[in-house]
Amino acid sequence: MIKLRAKLKNYLMSISLKKKLMLLFVFCVLVPLFLTDGIVFYNLYKVNKITKEQELRSDAEEIKYNFVDGLNYPAKIIQNIYKNEEIEELLNRQYYDPLDYYTAYTEFKKDSIYESWLGIGNETLEIYADNDTILNGGMFYKLEPVRNESWYKKLDEGEGMVLSFDFSKEYTDTSSKRNILLMRKMEMGQKNRCEKVLKLTINYRNFQDNVLSEGIESDAYICLGDKLLMTNVGGTHLKEAYRFMDKSVKPDYQQDIYIYGETYTIYLKRKGPGIWVLDIKSTIIVLILLLISIILPVYMIRQLDYSVAQRIWRMSKVFENADDEYLKKIQEIEGEDEISSLMVNYNKMVDRMNSLIQTSYIDKLRQQEMDIARQNAELLALHSQINPHFLFNALESIRMHSLLKNEVETSEMVEHLAIMQRVNVDWRSDTVSVEEEMKFAKAYLELQKYRFGDRLSYSLDVDPACYDFMVPKLSIVTFIENACVHGIESKTEPGWIFVRIYKKKDKMFFEIEDTGIGMDEEMRENLLFKMNNASLELIKTGTGVGMTNASLRLKMMTNDMAKFDLETEPGVGTNIRIIIPLEDEKRNKLKPEEDE
Repeated sequence: MIKLRAKLKNYLMSISLKKKLMLLFVFCVLVPLFLTDGIVFYNLYKVNKITKEQELRSDAEEIKYNFVDGLNYPAKIIQNIYKNEEIEELLNRQYYDPLDYYTAYTEFKKDSIYESWLGIGNETLEIYADNDTILNGGMFYKLEPVRNESWYKKLDEGEGMVLSFDFSKEYTDTSSKRNILLMRKMEMGQKNRCEKVLKLTINYRNFQDNVLSEGIESDAYICLGDKLLMTNVGGTHLKEAYRFMDKSVKPDYQQDIYIYGETYTIYLKRKGPGIWVLDIKSTIIVLILLLISIILPVYMIRQLDYSVAQRIWRMSKVFENADDEYLKKIQEIEGEDEISSLMVNYNKMVDRMNSLIQTSYIDKLRQQEMDIARQNAELLALHSQINPHFLFNALESIRMHSLLKNEVETSEMVEHLAIMQRVNVDWRSDTVSVEEEMKFAKAYLELQKYRFGDRLSYSLDVDPACYDFMVPKLSIVTFIENACVHGIESKTEPGWIFVRIYKKKDKMFFEIEDTGIGMDEEMRENLLFKMNNASLELIKTGTGVGMTNASLRLKMMTNDMAKFDLETEPGVGTNIRIIIPLEDEKRNKLKPEEDE
């Protein structure tokens, strides 16, 4: 990767500005343009595809609904008839002669809704019974003559309601030879009852017109397996036998209808252009945008070539004379852009350089004076490094001498003093970790114990999860020092200093508590105001500088999000709490009492 970048860099450095502009045009205009247009075309394709799929799905749902709904009414008729007790009684009875049957049939017509069954809209109802004593006609027929019919065989093979698309060559209706049969066996196989069959003939033409209504905008095919039952393509086919589905037709969408134990399939093929063909308006808009996106940048590149490349070439010709003792100025400066400004400034530089060439000796003397000043500064920096180094060596010598004389207490004091002094003089960084700050605090408190003796005790309770958190150097120690000087020093009884550092939710808490003399309410309000409103102006007042300084540095480090609280009681002690949000986005303006 690094080698490739190096080669690209060398190549760009070796070609002319005009070629660079062309590369800029290709990779920053043409390539993104084709990618963008590709995305636009793809999105248009997706929208077009989804729209047309939705149209096909809508057509399929409408066909399915019409198909099922067209059979619902005939099915309800059969449901109402096939357990009719009056019909059972009429057809199960054995008659002495035709007159006996005719008399019973006439009585049946009077006491039933027989007349409404004979003409049920576009449907024709026939009931067949295995009873040789009845007469054919009026809706009731003998079963024996039709046992070899194809529709009866299909009914005999199925269970419950059976749907059949029938083609009858002997059918007398010249308008159609196709029929739709909805059949069911009545209660059979029971004692003293004969076999009975219901057959409802549905008008094929009306059923197809209802299923494949004018609202269907696709080419539709309804099939049972490979057998084509209905289609809105190529005429009505009412007098033709059912044929098989044309294998050359590649459907765009299909959906199944499961009804009466069989699965019928709807095949749909969209009319008109495919999903890749956009409408004319969209195509024209895309082509216009594409042409504008190419022609306009090409024109601008040609103008930039003259405006930028040609004038820079003129400047490069002038710079070829830079080795001469006298520099030449650029003539005929055109325009008011940055290149023109560069040419003007170049001419000013030429005037200046021609003047400076004459005074090069003075410049050399001035350079020598600057070198001497720089060397003096380096010597002072070395001295500033030597002084603290010498002090640390001297303190180490005193500590070792004390140990040799078994003055352990003195050596420990010197050691703590050396630790504090190293932190004081090392200001390469203004921040330290909480762990380092607590080491300094412990050294400071140990020195104070030598001063106060048994009057001072302390406790440092720091959550290890807080060790790596960065704070301004000597900021927490300043509050500890204040607790010693203003809290414990003025109290005759023994006192404690407690330092607690812990995390709570998304904040870090620093608590410095002492059991010193405390302070009154006025002093508390004054000190709390200085901590929460610490600024350079307050520091310049000269009172409470240490804690104000520490508070200001904590607020600066936390983008003014650090908050301070102070609780005190005269004669009991003081507790200072510092609250610092751990994440910038969670540093809200919190009141101290909200964190109780």
